Amino acid sequence: MISDINNYSFQLNKLDVIPTSDFLLSTLLFWNEIENIKFYTIDNGVILVQLYPPFGISNVHLLTSVLNQKNINLAKETAKIFDIKKIKFTFNHLNEFDSLGSLNLKEDYDEFEYIYNLNELAKLEGSKFKKQRNAYSKALKEFNNFRTEFLNLNDVKNKDELYLFCNECIAIKSEKNNLNKDNLLQELAAFKKCLDLSNRLNLKILKLYADEKLSGILIYEELNNEWIVGHFFKSINGLGVYLLKEFSSFLNEKNFKYFNFQEDRGVPSLRYFKEQLNPVFLLKTYFINL
Repeated sequence: MISDINNYSFQLNKLDVIPTSDFLLSTLLFWNEIENIKFYTIDNGVILVQLYPPFGISNVHLLTSVLNQKNINLAKETAKIFDIKKIKFTFNHLNEFDSLGSLNLKEDYDEFEYIYNLNELAKLEGSKFKKQRNAYSKALKEFNNFRTEFLNLNDVKNKDELYLFCNECIAIKSEKNNLNKDNLLQELAAFKKCLDLSNRLNLKILKLYADEKLSGILIYEELNNEWIVGHFFKSINGLGVYLLKEFSSFLNEKNFKYFNFQEDRGVPSLRYFKEQLNPVFLLKTYFINL
């Protein structure tokens, strides 16, 4: 078992596998109490135990560059220790198995993470981005003045402004989509923890102002010199596409390649929005129930 958080981050960075955002220390700290998280190192991977996570039941999640019977058995043994009935899997490739069917793994589509090409989102070229270009043009017509700020989150002086804006966005989302209020309150609490922990984590933020009113934010993390993961994305007045294009243009110029926009958790409106942005691939999560 890994007892030191920094050692966990070091182990994660050594793996030859793209981690889902659930494995990132920042995500874990936002959404969980630290005593409800357990880490175990194994050959070619990490086993993560989440007790009482914000969505769903407790689970064991295996992240591995090589999925083989040994690692599967270790995940099952870990699940038994905590009396957990669901194991999730994220992996690069199979080793001893010819197909997923032989493992009886099921796709967990609600947890597939959307991966985008930043160059494509920056340019919005071609017929597949026609809707997004129209949304961008509409924003330019409806507002007279835009201002963007890219900052380290810890350098933001007025974090109350961000918290109030997030609260406003969640209230709008609740009213429009009739979503579970408990989940929305958990989201607001996670956002508050993100702000409180900003001095410990290397997080960045894009702030978008339209006609001098804060109208969008995107809190993100640079995983390496190619990958960006988004943690919190909020916008109002139909400015989501404008925000994403400005974000992608800025990071594309810095030679980042991919943006992980995380999962949709099965929310229909969010799924539609993310699918319409044309991801280059989905980072898949599989599961088995014991």
